[in-house]
Amino acid sequence: MSSFSKLKRKLGILLSSHKSLWAFLYKVNQIIFNWNNREQHKKFGSLNPKIKFYVMRSSGTFIGPLSYYMWALMTVCRCERENLVPIVDFLNYTTQNSVDFPVNGTCNAWEYYFEQPCKYSLDEVYHSQYVILSGWKIFPSTPRKEHTINDAALYQAMKKIPVKKYIRDIANNKIKTDNIKDMIGVLIRGTDYIKLKPNGHYIPPTPQQTAEKLDEFLEKYGKSKVFLATEDADIYNYFVQRYGDMIYTSDNHENLLLNYSGDYIENEIASMDKYKFGLDYIVKMICLSECKCLISSRTAGSDFARLLNHGRYLEDYLFDLGRY
Repeated sequence: MSSFSKLKRKLGILLSSHKSLWAFLYKVNQIIFNWNNREQHKKFGSLNPKIKFYVMRSSGTFIGPLSYYMWALMTVCRCERENLVPIVDFLNYTTQNSVDFPVNGTCNAWEYYFEQPCKYSLDEVYHSQYVILSGWKIFPSTPRKEHTINDAALYQAMKKIPVKKYIRDIANNKIKTDNIKDMIGVLIRGTDYIKLKPNGHYIPPTPQQTAEKLDEFLEKYGKSKVFLATEDADIYNYFVQRYGDMIYTSDNHENLLLNYSGDYIENEIASMDKYKFGLDYIVKMICLSECKCLISSRTAGSDFARLLNHGRYLEDYLFDLGRY
């Protein structure tokens, strides 16, 4: 990361508590530095004159795969309402998990993990007459109340862009082999969520707050294994010291971030296998969706797990500690 980018991020952290000033400077930053990332209407060729395509583009490497997935679910719902055909381009627009070699025959980072929402190829779309490229809007519209996208609509959209079958197979094998359905799931974010306090994100609970709620669940639903999902080695060690061999994790600690430097997570994983980091994360969230209970703060991962669970938890508890 350049020194200028680091300076911008530091200024962003300092200003994030001043909401009006933050919003103004964010828009100025978008106009000056990200003009090409605005929503654009394009005519690339003569194909499909009766179809309006909507290309979902990555907005940067600071967003994880399930954040993009939840955004894609909402976009699919909106496209259905507006008679647009959505497709995801993480080939020409890279993400946190993009690598410079094909994964299962594709270089489109979306297709590492998820199915496309339409039958058309990117090549065909980029030779079509009417194409909207996603992006920020100079004058964003306010969604009407009757167009609110609820969980039922998102769950239906999930069926249109499912997680790849090979990933579901990996997760389902772990769920069956390790009796994950008998576990209490705990999802707790650390690292950059705590250190950098990203603007607009939900404030995560402390390990102690989470453990106190876990004690309540263990008393209520009986002692069981605890499926712990976290990227923070310090948080993992806290729970192991408190609960011993009751703690289970699905990836053999491969993705725990040791000696966290205080930077954003995409920079922490830059030297790791970024594809596998995303793969293991999605597998963990699928496993989390099959636990008997869930304790979590509000994250894209918990939203995904709860949506996939579709109301089958005996109880799920989300901490509401406000936002940064």
